[in-house]
Amino acid sequence: MGSCSKDTESETSDSPQTVDQEEEEPSTVIASFITTNDFDLPSQNSDGFTILTPSSDSKIVYVDSNSGNDTTGEVYDSNAQEIGQNMLMPTTSIKPFASIDAAKSNMRNDAPDIMLLAAGGVWDVGLTVTRGRSNEERSIYAAYGSGSRPLLRTGDGRGILNKQISNTIISGIKFWAHTRDDEGPYFENQEGSDGFNFYTRDDAAIENVLIEDCMFRSYKNNVLTGATDATRLPFDKFVMRRNIISRNYATNGQGHSQGIYYNGEGASGGTSVLLEENIFDHNGWRLQSYSPGQDATDGQATYFNHNTYFANAKGVLFYGNIFLRASSIGTKWTANNGESSAQDIAIIDNLFIDGELGISMGGNNPGAYRFKDILISNNVLLNVGESRPTNRNLAWNISASDWDGGTISENLILHQENDQVTSTYGIALSSSTAMRDVFVSKNIIYGLSGASDKNRGLLIANGSGNATNIDITENYLHNSESSGLITFNNQDGFFFSGNFYNSSRVQEWFGVEEVWQNFDTWLEEIENDAEVFDTDIWANPERDIEMYTSTLGLGNTKQKFIDQLYLQSRANWNPALTAPFINRWIREGFAR
Repeated sequence: MGSCSKDTESETSDSPQTVDQEEEEPSTVIASFITTNDFDLPSQNSDGFTILTPSSDSKIVYVDSNSGNDTTGEVYDSNAQEIGQNMLMPTTSIKPFASIDAAKSNMRNDAPDIMLLAAGGVWDVGLTVTRGRSNEERSIYAAYGSGSRPLLRTGDGRGILNKQISNTIISGIKFWAHTRDDEGPYFENQEGSDGFNFYTRDDAAIENVLIEDCMFRSYKNNVLTGATDATRLPFDKFVMRRNIISRNYATNGQGHSQGIYYNGEGASGGTSVLLEENIFDHNGWRLQSYSPGQDATDGQATYFNHNTYFANAKGVLFYGNIFLRASSIGTKWTANNGESSAQDIAIIDNLFIDGELGISMGGNNPGAYRFKDILISNNVLLNVGESRPTNRNLAWNISASDWDGGTISENLILHQENDQVTSTYGIALSSSTAMRDVFVSKNIIYGLSGASDKNRGLLIANGSGNATNIDITENYLHNSESSGLITFNNQDGFFFSGNFYNSSRVQEWFGVEEVWQNFDTWLEEIENDAEVFDTDIWANPERDIEMYTSTLGLGNTKQKFIDQLYLQSRANWNPALTAPFINRWIREGFAR
């Protein structure tokens, strides 16, 4: 769950290793200022799921939509004989309620009470949860028995009805806006609400919340609003792990749509939000754009919508998530025009597939040093730009602007297969106002093409503002077709050293102040220790998701891979379908 040393195994294989429950989960070095351990998560079992147990004075209610009865339903103490040794697998003698509302009337606020919904049960209602007593004694809302996740069909209503929650676990429940999902059998119209909308107040923090193994599908948005002014308390230790958030969309008049939107600041301890091993797929859009401009009619993709959108965030860690087919950006980050508006953010070992931009850290209003102490490391970005949701011709991978200290290291930015994409880059660095102390090292950009404008390189260093100590070192840059390798404007503050280059272009690899030059000139004027390399040094740089899925025996298409992701749950967990395992296999293709 936490951090461990980077995997240094040098042997490669075309097939992923067989994974058993005792094998150590692969992970990477996580920034020292924030780790998963800082979020005080409850204990986990050998599969990495939270161990759900009652406290000594917990009250437990069971709910079964098929066999329950609101008249005869009973409330149990944690040591009741009917519960047995495991409250998630009780004896057949329990007496469940039929309705969630009747069961909830027996739940106490500020107590470690527990509501368990029968696996396979269906309710046409959203969920209202109670507060727990403390981080160690949380209220719990989860599933019991064997079978599929309990299903809450919420139509045009919200999935989780609370606006403030604390000391709470919500586990193993499917929330479905079924009447606005045109891929399901209940579609009626596009009216809808958010899956959840949590916001803090001056007297109510959102703290010690764990949402795990849930599914949120076809809502407009999922919203977290923290301390946006001095009177409101911040988010603290809000954790989402191993959930599936998919197919959110909005139409005209409904605002923008994201898988998760967060606006606020972290607590003084720097533990605001953790997203770990979630799947974000196809959020922000229902249809590929067909109207000119950014028209959201019918749920079309627009460049305002993303898999995740975090504004003014402090103390946030993204670890091991999979971001697929975003309307525009896999994860977008903005900050107000003020120093350290966003701070202590780590994006580690995530997998990004498709969309039109992978990681954007610095968009919207420029301002000096808005982003402080940032780490983007060991992520894999594959085939960004493939499906062109907004119908724009973009394949932009990692963008960073206005940072005050940060590292972009050991990321793999790979492949570009859609020949309609004409605007491409691997990493773009911009000091639009002021940027300093940023290190870009040991990244591999391989197989990108499609930059029809030769003035755009795979790595862009744009010092239009004040750039200080921007070090670009030991990276590998390879293009498969027409694009240049480097675009370098305003040389002050940027330093290149020890990078490796390979290009199919005969000349004009490097654009310096809009004048293109060959490798020898670059070597003489900019980077005297640069080297040309041959891609044969790597074991198999062509590895992709289709190949990975095939080696698992699950088919050989991206759709087969996505289909398998949607089967992930506590009851059916395959570690080989998580970002850390997938990324390790792809990384082994670049072993030497």
